[in-house]
Amino acid sequence: MSAQDRDESELDPNVLDALALSLPTARVPASLKDRLLSLAGGKERYLPFLDRIISIFDLGEPVARDHLYSVDDAEAWEDMLPGVRFRDFECGPAVGEAHGGLVRLAPGEVFPMHQHVGQETVLLLQGTLEDDHGKRFHAGDTVVSADGSQHEVRNVGDDEVIYAALVVAIQFVGEDEEDDD
Repeated sequence: MSAQDRDESELDPNVLDALALSLPTARVPASLKDRLLSLAGGKERYLPFLDRIISIFDLGEPVARDHLYSVDDAEAWEDMLPGVRFRDFECGPAVGEAHGGLVRLAPGEVFPMHQHVGQETVLLLQGTLEDDHGKRFHAGDTVVSADGSQHEVRNVGDDEVIYAALVVAIQFVGEDEEDDD
């Protein structure tokens, strides 16, 4: 396209490239770099989800923050199934009969087929899950499963999956007893 044919408000990409290359390189202070890296891998790495945790679970900020920090506390977790660990917690009154929990799913592991008693809301904090229909969910996704729905989920990534779940109860398909997880 010739310069005549180009809309006058459109910038030439070559000009933009030249401008970008002419800008001075900014040095990031070491203290800022260290602080950002500690947030990315430290106990505060899940704080971007804080507002959503507060909303989903009807929690105050300090309590929600403590639950997110507890991800790194190995003693706060209980074994549920091979490759699956959980940590239950109390929610605020707005969630009614539902309760909250954090779930860890090791790479390659499956949270088996189960049916929901009441609606389930899951906020994926880390990793990649795939349901039995092949739909994938990534960190930051919220997944809502209706009362009576059934599914299983598998960790299809190389990292551990960690998610927060609001549930009333689940029943593993093929088992007679309900689990309050």
